[in-house]
Amino acid sequence: MKNLENKVAVITGAGSGIGRSLALKLHKKGVKLALNDFNESTLNGTIKLIGLKEEVYKEIFDVSNKDRFYQFANNVIKHYKKVDIVINNAGITNGNSSASETTIETYRKVFGVNLWGMIYGTLSFLPILREQEESSVVNISSIMGILGTPYQSVYSTSKFAIRGFSEAVAVEELCNNTGVTITSVHPGGIKTNIVRNIEGSTLTDAQLKKMDAHFPTTADKAADKIINAIQRKKTREVIGSDAKFMYFLSRLSHKLSMKFLVKWAKKLMSINGKKEVSSDK
Repeated sequence: MKNLENKVAVITGAGSGIGRSLALKLHKKGVKLALNDFNESTLNGTIKLIGLKEEVYKEIFDVSNKDRFYQFANNVIKHYKKVDIVINNAGITNGNSSASETTIETYRKVFGVNLWGMIYGTLSFLPILREQEESSVVNISSIMGILGTPYQSVYSTSKFAIRGFSEAVAVEELCNNTGVTITSVHPGGIKTNIVRNIEGSTLTDAQLKKMDAHFPTTADKAADKIINAIQRKKTREVIGSDAKFMYFLSRLSHKLSMKFLVKWAKKLMSINGKKEVSSDK
């Protein structure tokens, strides 16, 4: 999909971070936008930066709500008559807590947004995407969807599931020669507001700044990589020097990967003021 002029792109979680950067960059390339976020204020901020309200279709809703998502898909199709690109970007995390500390309700909430929101976004638009000669679905996973990450069990599980779903559907579309490319995106640490938006977070500004130091890639750089992946019809995109290093480790040696993750987890624990769990073994 080399020429993006007059294409129609749907972006969830477009109120900030990668979603906002994608909206701004795609608009500059002549793409018509249908945007979603659960936060009306931040989404309006994105649209204000675009500067042309009449050229943007928007809806405010939680992507974990199936009925609202399917209605959104119907409304977008009615408004634009077609859809060429769907980017399932909306996501949340629960912070840094162990699997044993994480409640089942937290798992359900994170899965609802990260996983089910992505599934609804893919399946609700797939019929109209198949009508195009070429089209694209981009599902934002994470490097934590390639390596199981300590103190991120709920987030990592949701991102592994996104990867599995995306890769399975990608092959199905290739088998049927539909022209739909499914891309699984695996960013490393991205400087976005996802950590700051954690419900009930008690992290101080100083702690958040230390966290940001471990996020080497900007949202704009990530957006550039994603757009390039769309145009090149890639089925997997790993973004960021940290993600590429971890991806390399995962292919080289599981033992080395585990050692690296232990060191990485201890750094995060120290930033968050958590003590290591002692063991009598």
